[in-house]
Amino acid sequence: MHAILKDHADTIQADVIAMLTKSRSVDTDNIRQLWISAELIVRDADKETVQALSNHDDVESLVAERFIPLEPVERRELSEEEIAPLAQWGVDAIRAGTVHGRGNSGQGIVVANIDTGVRYTHIALRSNFRGTIQGNNNYAWYAPTGKAATPSDSQGHGTHTMGTIAGTANGIGVAPGATWVACKGCGAVSCSTFDLTECGNWVACPTNTAGGSPDCTKAPNVSSNSWGGGQGDSWYDNIIAAWRRVNIAPLFSAGNSGPSCRTANSPSDRQGAIAVGSTTSGNVVSSFSSVGPTVDGRMKPDIAAPGSSVVSASSSSDTGYATMSGTSMACPHAAGLSALILHDRPNLTVDQLKAALVSGSQRITASGKTCSGVADSTYPNHHVGAGRIDAVASTGFVLSNF
Repeated sequence: MHAILKDHADTIQADVIAMLTKSRSVDTDNIRQLWISAELIVRDADKETVQALSNHDDVESLVAERFIPLEPVERRELSEEEIAPLAQWGVDAIRAGTVHGRGNSGQGIVVANIDTGVRYTHIALRSNFRGTIQGNNNYAWYAPTGKAATPSDSQGHGTHTMGTIAGTANGIGVAPGATWVACKGCGAVSCSTFDLTECGNWVACPTNTAGGSPDCTKAPNVSSNSWGGGQGDSWYDNIIAAWRRVNIAPLFSAGNSGPSCRTANSPSDRQGAIAVGSTTSGNVVSSFSSVGPTVDGRMKPDIAAPGSSVVSASSSSDTGYATMSGTSMACPHAAGLSALILHDRPNLTVDQLKAALVSGSQRITASGKTCSGVADSTYPNHHVGAGRIDAVASTGFVLSNF
């Protein structure tokens, strides 16, 4: 797929790239080709460059960079006294430990997150980072802005989500045996659509840390995306479709715009995305969790997972932990469970994996809410989709049916 789409992009973009490289006002390093969609990113373009592009026959449209805000609902660093008896309620709630007990902790599966980066030296994350395993960070880490060769996370969001996916210490990880990679699509307070799009291309066909020498055999099995905004926005559709074609599971947080109906965010509300809502330790839907239906009437989210007061790794230090709340925290639970499912059946299609997540989901306590005539006591519903994920039920479904 990469070779075909890259060749197509090279052909139709040749004249535009030639014009840009001849321009004295454009740094060639600021020209980034998006092979999935045949788009170009031109960073720091001046007025004359924008005008030249708008007049070029091969340019269909110009789209400005947008910034999607990060919206964790709550964050609290844990003290040393709180860390000592640490346990992650969400991992227990979805019964991941029972699956670990039969020898499945996600070994052999690679999970990516597109987030604020990761503190890769954290005690719970250092050993199963692909960069640690192979001795260099190529095909394990990419930062579109700046192209930093070493992973970092000044915000903490990405470290926390990756800890839930694959953390190896203190019981925080759903799939502690999985290998993880990461792309830095977000900064301290928001995510650049340029960076998110580059990361989408990188996940489908990873490169070295400088953005060169793509190797699609290094692509992850699962992509966890705890970001989003707006509704009915199709801008990430090409990337989701490309991931699906190569069996990369596209998981997205549903958003934190609830509890009102019709608040599911994009890209989670798109047809190809697997949208994850949030539940509490009391087994009810989280008050902030975005709710369907989508703007065109489809049911979202697809599933739900623990997302309130979730304990995971903190970027504050190599031994720090914190609680955070949000559908950002729910999505990585589902990504980790996806790794457990794929460990048992690595050749599943995305639709088969989704069927396993959906079929294993459990009912939660109803709150009496209704959206578009669907009560939250009916399943599936617009609040939690098929229900809260369950590792034992989903892996059992896969072993019985595939």
